This record gives sequence, structure tokens and C-alpha cells, in this order.
Amino acid sequence: MKKNNRPFNMDERSKLVAYKVIAMMYFMTILSMQGVIMYKQFALGQSIHDFEGFAVIFLVNVLFLLAALLYFGAIPLRKLNLKSIALIYGLFVVLGLLFTFLKYNVFQKMGLSFIEIMDKIIIVVVLCSLILLFFAVFALLGKRKMNKELENKRYIIDFKLLSS
Repeated sequence: MKKNNRPFNMDERSKLVAYKVIAMMYFMTILSMQGVIMYKQFALGQSIHDFEGFAVIFLVNVLFLLAALLYFGAIPLRKLNLKSIALIYGLFVVLGLLFTFLKYNVFQKMGLSFIEIMDKIIIVVVLCSLILLFFAVFALLGKRKMNKELENKRYIIDFKLLSS
């Protein structure tokens, strides 16, 4: 009998537990990073330029995490119609505008002029559009990948049935 030299020879149940622990720790890390960013910016009053690299890494990490979840089917998407996409986009825009308003009018107490508000609205709308487009592309690529995998499995099953 050949001995398995792998240091971690885990069964399916052990792997599932490990995956859950890893996912929970990743989620706690993301929440901790967000807390540190908000604490530095709002409680300590530090400029975003003091920790901009940290904030960029956090943003890219979260965006690619969501994109990967969409691509690999972890976030199941049913048929999305135009109404639900518009609702999601509207929610993104409202949350972005709310965050922007709170940032400049509550936490930094500097207030914005009408022209500055319009500039911020344009930025929020464009960024939300790009993020939604980014997620849509990964969701479509993931759906195409899953359909191709299902088709390949169906052909293998059909071939096995024909050959028997």
C-alpha cells in the first residue's frame, strides 16, 4: 500500500470546514480594512492621500472578489431584466451620493457649492456605471463558462450512453 505524502490529506467535510473558515477570515479582514480606512479618514481627520494606496488595494480587492463570485457562479443570477438592472444601478448611485454627501458635508464639514455637488454627482454616476459594467461582463463570462461546462458534461454522458 502506497503512503500518501501530502501534509494535508483532508476529506470533503474537512475541506468544507476549512473553506468556511477561510471565507470568514477573509470577510473579517475586509471589514477590518474598511474600519481602519474610515477611522483614519473620519475620526483622525487624515487626508485620503495619507493612505491612498491602502484604500486602492481594498477597493480593487473587493471589486475582484465580487467579480470572481459572479464568474464562478457563487452569486446565482437568475434572468435579469432591464428593470432589475436599473434598480441595482439606482441603488449604487444613491449609496454613492449618500456617501459623498456625508463625507463632504458631515464628516469634513466643508460643505459643497452647487457646482461642486454637480461635479461629484457626475463622478458617482460614471463610477457606478463602470462598476456595473465590470460586474455584468464577469457575470456574462461566468454564465458562458458554466453553459459550456454543462454542454461538455452532457456530451460525455450522451457518448457513454451510446457506447454502452
